[in-house]
Amino acid sequence: MNGLGRITVVALGLAVAGCGGRTEIAFQGEVYRARAAQADAREAFTVSVRPVEAGLEGAVLAGAHEGKRYCIENFGSSRIVWDIGPETDPAALPLEGSTLTLQGTCEPW
Repeated sequence: MNGLGRITVVALGLAVAGCGGRTEIAFQGEVYRARAAQADAREAFTVSVRPVEAGLEGAVLAGAHEGKRYCIENFGSSRIVWDIGPETDPAALPLEGSTLTLQGTCEPW
């Protein structure tokens, strides 16, 4: 395979890896898997983040990042009203096993 062919294969692989609505990103030195999903209304969403045992603060940051990504992609705005989010008391955050779940609503322009 020539150089251009290799570049094309790598670019295609990266493009496919970006599909699917899941983000893996490092926060506070740990990698978290975060996935945003539409709730009842299109503006409303939930974000699942794991593994929370890598660090709760980092998981919350990863979830907030994924929520902003969801809102920007769907509404062009990063403004969010969080029902359960970064400002929620850490003791009140919903944890199930190794997964943290955040909930919010995008505020379109």
